Amino acid sequence: MCKVTVVIPCYNQGGYIKATVASVQEQVFLDWEIIIVNDGSDDNETNKILADLVIPKVKIIHTENKGVSAARNVGIANAKGTFILPLDADDIIGKEYLKEAVAIMDVDAKLKVVYCNGEYFGDESGAIELPDYDSKKMLLQNLIFCTALYRKDDWFDCGGYDEHFLTGWEDWDFWLRFIQNESQVYKLPGVHFHYRIKKESRNAGLIHEKLKRTEQQLYKKHFELYRKHYPQPITLIREYEYLMQERTNYEKYKDELHRSLSYRTGNFILHPLKWLAAIGRSAKK
Repeated sequence: MCKVTVVIPCYNQGGYIKATVASVQEQVFLDWEIIIVNDGSDDNETNKILADLVIPKVKIIHTENKGVSAARNVGIANAKGTFILPLDADDIIGKEYLKEAVAIMDVDAKLKVVYCNGEYFGDESGAIELPDYDSKKMLLQNLIFCTALYRKDDWFDCGGYDEHFLTGWEDWDFWLRFIQNESQVYKLPGVHFHYRIKKESRNAGLIHEKLKRTEQQLYKKHFELYRKHYPQPITLIREYEYLMQERTNYEKYKDELHRSLSYRTGNFILHPLKWLAAIGRSAKK
């Protein structure tokens, strides 16, 4: 037995897995194990890396490719830990995360989930801007990323991750079934989770028709809950699509601005002044 099992599904992500594992090895809290579930990777590099990954307290389970929900369920079913921390194979955690999360869970038996603030890294950087947990807002936006600490017994009672969610939002569905009220959730104040942004990531590809089908799947499954709080028809992807369009418009505007004659002329005129200002700042130092 151990205190925490970190479950890492891996599908063709061998290039990142060592950094992910290292972030667990660097934890201040030491009573953990790692279970990596190789979800039927067909990438030779990933399979070679996993075959060579012989590390104490790290177990690798090989399965057919059935998706992240099934991979997490397999890992958790084989876990020895009292607590579970799901972690995607390309993300990392801060070294204090397990210590702080376990300490909170140990003193409050009513708590079901402990998570933290997070930030993006990789192709983009910045804070993950999520409101604090609210059961009604949770129906409109997933407010808890998958890498949160909870008890294995509660996972079992909840029925695990729904393996029918194959294109995303499986963790959102899980939290909607897992959490009944705000008192069961605690958010650590620090930043302990680091979410890697890649252009080819699974969530980045969850747009248009796939996104709409996943929305229908989630809404249909939790229909009574949605109708209770939002009796009028709603769309979960309206805000997402709006933000994506705003971002596209901004990038287009910025590109057109930089190519405009007025911008290039102004930049040419101001360049000597910027140079003199830089010299002035250096002189003051």
